[in-house]
Amino acid sequence: MVCEKFTGKFDDYKNIRKQKKLFGTFGFRGIVETPYLNTGTNEGISAEKAKRAGGALAAYLGEGKTIAIGKDPRISSPMLEEALVEGIIEHGCNALTLGIITPNTLSLEVGRQADAGVMITASHNPPEYNGIKCLSKRGMGFSPEEDLALEKIYFGEVKKTAKKGKKLTDRSAGERYRAHIVQYVKKLFPAKPLKIVVDGGGGSASTVTPETLESLGHKVVRFNCKYDGMFRERNPEPTDANLEKLKKLVISENADMGVAHDGDGDRTAFVDENGKFIQGDFSASIIADHVLQQCKDKKKIIAVTIAFSNIIEYVAGTLGAEVIYTPVGEPYLAQAKLLCGAQVGLEEHGSVLLEWSREGPMLAGVMAGILAKEGMTLSELVASYPKYYQIKDARTLPAGTDTEAILDRLEQEIPQDFERFSDMDGVRVDYTDGWFLVRASGTEPKVRVFSEGKTEARAQRLNKVAMEGLERAML
Repeated sequence: MVCEKFTGKFDDYKNIRKQKKLFGTFGFRGIVETPYLNTGTNEGISAEKAKRAGGALAAYLGEGKTIAIGKDPRISSPMLEEALVEGIIEHGCNALTLGIITPNTLSLEVGRQADAGVMITASHNPPEYNGIKCLSKRGMGFSPEEDLALEKIYFGEVKKTAKKGKKLTDRSAGERYRAHIVQYVKKLFPAKPLKIVVDGGGGSASTVTPETLESLGHKVVRFNCKYDGMFRERNPEPTDANLEKLKKLVISENADMGVAHDGDGDRTAFVDENGKFIQGDFSASIIADHVLQQCKDKKKIIAVTIAFSNIIEYVAGTLGAEVIYTPVGEPYLAQAKLLCGAQVGLEEHGSVLLEWSREGPMLAGVMAGILAKEGMTLSELVASYPKYYQIKDARTLPAGTDTEAILDRLEQEIPQDFERFSDMDGVRVDYTDGWFLVRASGTEPKVRVFSEGKTEARAQRLNKVAMEGLERAML
């Protein structure tokens, strides 16, 4: 089955990406500008931008609607929240502030008590960054079409309404989210106490994940689990290189696994009992596999980004499921769930959409449940799947580079012995024993290069083919 409702939009999505002036892959972000710091470019984010975004969203929704707001602990988040609330209220909508929460908490609350949502976060970016992500009534990221419609209002004349909205506050969202996770995990998986080290990253999930795991009966060792808007302990992105202390703690504590999050808690990384980092594609695929094993739907559909490992084809084969590839970004996975009925959506860095947005703390409870169900260690569980080798590279581009033109030329600069070629989002080239992807970053002035092979040597070879082709395309 080909989901033409979704795949038929790919050309439109590409055109929309070219038209956008504000929104990137998901929302917009940049270095925070203040009276004391101005980047001198249009790439930063300021209170003025946040206020205008709030006004534009209120105008888009219409007078009298309610917009729920969540934020991560960055030191700039309160300033941006205040400006956002002001913009919303001045344009006739109510602003419901929920405090420091994870994006999935916001997603659930929008569905419960609001008409849209805004998450103030720069996710895994360094502390000097912040950003804004908009959620629709379903709790899913705005579609590309909605982004474009909102941009037109943002860059136009946004008039204040005669009747102002109200500022509302609810500080119980986190508690409801923890209860939601516990109910979900207990329904699917048996309870078996594990010892788990949690590195909250100093971000939004720093309290939610430990408390949820404890409610599920696990013994938790907390590390870096206090809000820290400067992320002093480590870079907020939970990559292998950034989790050295967590890996050592898992070993010294004789723990069953380690869990780490980013700044807003929508990325979840795992470390096995031997202190080994688990590649995000693999942890996401394992979770999807075990969740879908218990899914009662006759037709199982998995949505993954174009940057995802081929391990998903193996998992889909064992489940009898279909794989739908999407452009990179959470909103595209949400669209695939909406339009195609996909039960899960997976991103290459390990994020999983079980409902309408990226799960964070939920994944820690689910992975612990899978280990209990299978009676395996995490390293044994990973070893039960085929191994693939990946290289993730990047090339910083000179200012003013026409990235689209370079990617258009790339096809002519690589060997033509490939099996499949896709320009859905960047350029992905598949061979019988691996693939590579070259695409423009949605958050930085870079081209990202992913390569994967069934052997390490093949992954290295494909990385070389991609990088050399990129160099020639740039001439």
